[in-house]
Amino acid sequence: MSTAIDSGTDILFRAIRPAEGDIPPDACRWLLRVRLPADDFEKDNQWAAKARAGTLTSAERGELDELELVTSFLELMQSKARLSLKNAGLSN
Repeated sequence: MSTAIDSGTDILFRAIRPAEGDIPPDACRWLLRVRLPADDFEKDNQWAAKARAGTLTSAERGELDELELVTSFLELMQSKARLSLKNAGLSN
């Protein structure tokens, strides 16, 4: 019998429940202003290019995986924030 291993993103999705728009409006507005620092965004682009070229080191792969997890978390929280504002009859 084989069992699937959940990714960190799968676990975050279940924990955050982005389809439930229940974040207070002030927190939503703050979450929607959060952005990756430019250096991290540039690293992500560089590592993605190296991954496509097949030249990504294992250390870089680990850092890329961590960055992707953080990005997924932020995207889930921002999705939940937008839904929360919509449910409250507010715009972002």
